[in-house]
Amino acid sequence: MTDFQARKELADKVREEATALAQAVDEAKTNEEKSDVFFEGIRKSCIPYLPCELRDDPEQLYNRAYDALFILARANLPLAVGFAMHMYNLAALATLPVPQEPEFENRRKILVDSVARYKSLIAISSFGSNIRKKGEKNPNVVVDENERGEYVCNGRKNFQSMATKADILIFSGYLDDETMGMFYTQLRGQDAIVPGDSLFQGAMALTDTKPLFFNNLVLKRRSVLSLDEWLTYHVSNYATSWFESLVSAAYLGGASRALEEVRTFARNMSHDQEGSLAELDGFVLDAGRMAAKHRSALALGLSFGRCAARYCEAVINDEPDAVTDGLSDDIMDLSSAIKYHCTAAAQDIVNGARALIGTRSMGIHHPVHALTEQICFGPLHPIIPARHERGEGKEMLDEDAYTGLYPWAYL
Repeated sequence: MTDFQARKELADKVREEATALAQAVDEAKTNEEKSDVFFEGIRKSCIPYLPCELRDDPEQLYNRAYDALFILARANLPLAVGFAMHMYNLAALATLPVPQEPEFENRRKILVDSVARYKSLIAISSFGSNIRKKGEKNPNVVVDENERGEYVCNGRKNFQSMATKADILIFSGYLDDETMGMFYTQLRGQDAIVPGDSLFQGAMALTDTKPLFFNNLVLKRRSVLSLDEWLTYHVSNYATSWFESLVSAAYLGGASRALEEVRTFARNMSHDQEGSLAELDGFVLDAGRMAAKHRSALALGLSFGRCAARYCEAVINDEPDAVTDGLSDDIMDLSSAIKYHCTAAAQDIVNGARALIGTRSMGIHHPVHALTEQICFGPLHPIIPARHERGEGKEMLDEDAYTGLYPWAYL
């Protein structure tokens, strides 16, 4: 079998399994049933374990993960967004080369291998809260080393998707010297970690997002991924770039479902001349503008894999620091651009679909009704639009001439 045939075979398998699971979720009646069907089905599929199989091929891994999240979100956007936390985090851990840190390399390999072996799902905690009341301490987990060389964790994490569904939790915490380390632990059945109430009710409840309270969680040294702040942030920044890029697949998948509802509506409704709306030129133009925006956003969203692969290749080949540092900056810039543009496009498309379908789309059981409430969460994921816009504005208005080109990504 040629490399092309192998890649196509895997692409077909991922799409088939994602499509079958999406259909099963769509057919489930209640939110509880949809969640049960999703998590039972996703564990049996190949999808969560793609990073374990494709750790040496970041580009193909990204494309296959994008396919899966896009298709799953057509059936249920919140479940796909929650599951994206596993995919982006495991993909980043599996593919990031840090050759100067053999201990980290070894431990992350053990963790990645265990996910495939035990069919586990991973959750990843946020660093804390960037927006809080004036004078309020930034909430986070504090990690103290005891006399036995164990690490005792106390505190809370504000936002945790898949809080009751994931098996393993990766989290950061403040060390004695107030630097940041990175750790992992069993989450399912862990008495020392207590989930709080759901943060999102209604439309986004199925992301299973809750705060987590750490009450004297004790970890052995083998559960430490990093005690060095530079490494913790290096891993986290790379993982964030995967998140921002991959989450766009879920929101564009939701937008795709909205466009399908427009197509079905247009082909089944007549205008005054007794022809279908799908034959009315004005309707065709309005639908075409949304479809063009959707396809354009998808093309941008799928551009990240090549850039990530080029960065990993540069590190593995020990290319000059100027090259690897430039590529590292590029993948962060590119992922921010993907998240910024694609989530905004998805929101515009769902709003446009609602306008074309009209009041029918606001019926409680109509897919566009739920999507209207869900799609607005996309731009709110970090980095928030204002932060991205401010950074772009400062760069454009700098004393150096502006072109907008990425100087390293496509060399």
